Parts: sequence; structure tokens; C-alpha cells
Amino acid sequence: MTKRLLLGIEGGATKTTGVVTDAGLRVVARFVGGPTNLHAVGKKEAQGALTEILAELLSAAGIRQESLAASALCIAGVRTGMDVFRWRQIVEELGIPEPVAITHDAAAGLAAGSPDQPGILVVCGTGSLVYARGADGAEKFVGGRGPILGDEGSGFDIGHRALRAAARSADGRGPKSLLERLIPERLKLAGLDDLVPWASPFAKERVAGVAPIVFEAAEAGDAVARRIVQGAVEELARGVEAAARGLWSPPAQPARVVLYGGVLRNQPVMRDALAAAVKGFAPDAACALPEVEGAVGAARLAKRARPGQRSSQTRKTMR
Repeated sequence: MTKRLLLGIEGGATKTTGVVTDAGLRVVARFVGGPTNLHAVGKKEAQGALTEILAELLSAAGIRQESLAASALCIAGVRTGMDVFRWRQIVEELGIPEPVAITHDAAAGLAAGSPDQPGILVVCGTGSLVYARGADGAEKFVGGRGPILGDEGSGFDIGHRALRAAARSADGRGPKSLLERLIPERLKLAGLDDLVPWASPFAKERVAGVAPIVFEAAEAGDAVARRIVQGAVEELARGVEAAARGLWSPPAQPARVVLYGGVLRNQPVMRDALAAAVKGFAPDAACALPEVEGAVGAARLAKRARPGQRSSQTRKTMR
């Protein structure tokens, strides 16, 4: 039997999605398992999660591991040669047949929305990141350093700014805002002071969950909420421009900007505003949501792997 099935893995610090697809990228099997970011959970847990995902996918597809034509592991936290080496060890221990491409999860996101691969990925979910890849394989990352050092424009950033704006509104230290009432109401809290225990201990996912309330207030005409949303758009646009500057020399510009993550997927107002901002410095760039999920983007990378090649994405990376 000719080996034609592809394995695509998109792994993160909270979950990992795996797919087996045919050569046309039609999903044959799909499974969501535990985290695989080595820096977050360590080798034992990451390898255990991948083992479970692989077993579930092979069972659902009704195949043996040897039937895989190529694989791609796109895992959060893979940035250095040592990261690739550690994952190469896991691949060999699990007996996943070559070729196996090993890279970071942003590559899967970009491949999900940019079939020819070069372009820019803007991630805006709980956190944020801008990742660019040129036709020559050169890469540049902007942001993505977490809530303390950055994540500007993210769901966390929007939620955090909104919580502080609500507190300033209540105290009279800032402009009056609908957020003062709307946030505790939507979170089913008695009042603003109940946000103190609600926000402790620090949980970025919980804070990011406030973002939809901000968009609701902005749609209702609240000026403070609108400024928060606009500020998030401007931060992301600055990241895209910095990434574009790093890899494309004017008048050249990226052909495609992929908009990725829950906030951009679920908030068309922000998505449209960001696309308009990008058009200001890259008028020919096509801005769009990805056409497939990230794990299928990983399968697309697997499809590009040449037989016999041990692909590891070790090209020059710019920060």
C-alpha cells in the first residue's frame, strides 16, 4: 500500500490538536489531547500527551504508524536548535517514521492561512504574537513574550485595561464608563469590589474572558471601551509593520496576513479594523482568517517535507 496519509500536530501549553489527513488535506482523524510545550510541562508529560494523541489518531484512521507518508510537529516553545533536538529524541523514541518536520506552532498557523507559506501571522487570543516568514525561509517574531512583558493587543490586554478602566470609573479617577456596571453584571458578581477576589490568584485566561464584555460595551457606544479596542488594534498593527519591515524591504510587502486566534475569529469589528490598519502600510496584502485549522496547517507542512529529509526548521530567525 502506498503511504499517502499525513500527520499534523499543533501543540501548546494547554492542549494539543492532532490530525491525520489524506494527500488532499481532507481530515481522516482528529484528536485533542494534553499540552506538549516542553518548557511548560516537561518531557515526560509532553511525550505522554503525544503518545496518547498518536495512538488515538492511528486507531481512528485504522492505520499503523508505518503508513504515515510524512509528519509535522508544530509545538509551542520550539525556538532553538536544542528544542528541535529534544523533540527529535521524542520522535525517535516513539518510532514516528521520517520525514518529520519539527518547528513552532506559529508555523502551523501561518500554513493554515497561507498555502504558499510566506506571509505574516497575527495571533490574538488570550495572548498575542506576530510571526513573519519570507520566501527564503527567514523568520521574524514580534511580541509573544507573555502578559508581564507584552501580549499587547491580546484578549488579556483588552480585559486587563477594561478592569482598570472600570475601577477608575468607579473611583472617579477616570472617565465614566459602562464597563463599571457591565463587567460585574456579566460575570454575575454583586459589584465591582467582588472583582478583587475574582481576579486573584492571577489567571490570564480569566482576565482575557473579560474581552467580549469590552466589545459589547464598545458596540453600545461606550467611549472608554472603544478606546481600549482601538488601542489593541494599533498595538497589533505596529507588530505587523515591524515584522514586515524586518523581512521585506520597501516597496516589497507581504502578500498575505493571516488573522488567527479567538479574539480575531470572534470579533469581526476588530478583525476589520486591523485589516484596515494593515492596508495603511501594506496596501496589497490580503488579510484573512485561515482557511483550515492549525493542525491541518501542520499537515500541509508535512506534505511539503521531501522524502528522506529530516526537516527541523533551523533557518535564521530574527526576534
